[in-house]
Amino acid sequence: MKKINCNENTSRKNKHMNIEDRKEIQDCLFHGMTFKDIAKRIGKDQTTVSKEVKKHLAKKESSVTRKNADNKPCPLLLKAPFVCNPCKKNRIYCPFEKQVYSANNAQAAYETLLSESREGIPLNKETFYEIDTIIKEGIKKGQRLYHIIQSNNLGISISTAYRHLHKGYLSVNKLDFPRVVKFKKRKQKRADSVPQSAKKERTYADFLSYIDENDISHWVEMDTVIGEIGGKVIVTFDFTFCNFMFGLLVDDKTSASVTKKVRSLKEYLVSNKTTFGLLLESSFHC
Repeated sequence: MKKINCNENTSRKNKHMNIEDRKEIQDCLFHGMTFKDIAKRIGKDQTTVSKEVKKHLAKKESSVTRKNADNKPCPLLLKAPFVCNPCKKNRIYCPFEKQVYSANNAQAAYETLLSESREGIPLNKETFYEIDTIIKEGIKKGQRLYHIIQSNNLGISISTAYRHLHKGYLSVNKLDFPRVVKFKKRKQKRADSVPQSAKKERTYADFLSYIDENDISHWVEMDTVIGEIGGKVIVTFDFTFCNFMFGLLVDDKTSASVTKKVRSLKEYLVSNKTTFGLLLESSFHC
């Protein structure tokens, strides 16, 4: 049994649990550690650990053949850690129903769930032809596709039905769908390409290194809030250390307009002997 150390880093906090994490949980439960201490060890939140254990509980009947072996739940399982793993009693002669956490079983259940969620709803040949017949009959009656899917509980989304239509999988064709004939294919606008030279020494990692090297404790974050595409935008300045924010209205989201507005603000602040210690720039859509 390896030595338990609760002072591990938390670099894995936002990642999915793997078999190593689950084995750590199982090992820590046998040592009687709390969810809080286990969370510190594997770099997760204690709520995540609690949900993991509760979700993958395996119940086992008692092997005791005495009259008092009625397989009722053990009173100790009503509180954390909800499992028999850390129990020091003789489990062979325990009359209560057992609950255990197994890392291998939990990992197998997780992988099965992950595989099923990626596969989506499986359609075999018979089911597909049944759906095709229902859609065909509904279209002949003049019903909308959404109404056909919902009223017959077909178990597919409207986008899936349209995708099958465009690929020619259905018995009906585009001429049977007036709205499909009217609509033009949407144009996909390519995102603006940012040259690598413009990103040099301007990443978030560079920012973190800069504040660490210069011992900076607070800064101002500048964002661009976009409403209607092509319309006016709001350039916000968030003073994170004091929970204060203000915004400037800019005519359009171009570098020239934003630079002009920020420059005028800078001139005003300099004239009043006020400056930003550090300005962090980013943008998002809303």
